[in-house]
Amino acid sequence: MESNKRITQEHSSTTPGGTSQTSAASAAAQRARQATSTVAQTASDAYEQASQVVSDAYEKTADVLNNTYDQAVTYGRENPGKFTLIAFGAGIGIGVLIAGLGSGRNRKSRIVSPIVTALSEIAMEVFR
Repeated sequence: MESNKRITQEHSSTTPGGTSQTSAASAAAQRARQATSTVAQTASDAYEQASQVVSDAYEKTADVLNNTYDQAVTYGRENPGKFTLIAFGAGIGIGVLIAGLGSGRNRKSRIVSPIVTALSEIAMEVFR
């Protein structure tokens, strides 16, 4: 770094108008530092905004999921029979889906689709 400074000083002293060249280089370096600072500040601001948006979305999602979970638990306590049948039906539906993954397409379309549709309709009616 020191050698670069010495070379610049020697160059400016040996060339006519060397002072203006040195001041122009200094001004260019200053503008580069300002541009770098501006870009760094802009990036920092963008990061903060993105972080805040993600944090807000996480909080809203957590609230919705907690409310839905609380509703499901409350419904299960108020209607244990229906809730047990829904869980049983969902278990059968998931079991049929898993069992049907290894078999032919025809059996899956004949059995799984109507069961899933029926369970979906039951769940929609119960949670209305």
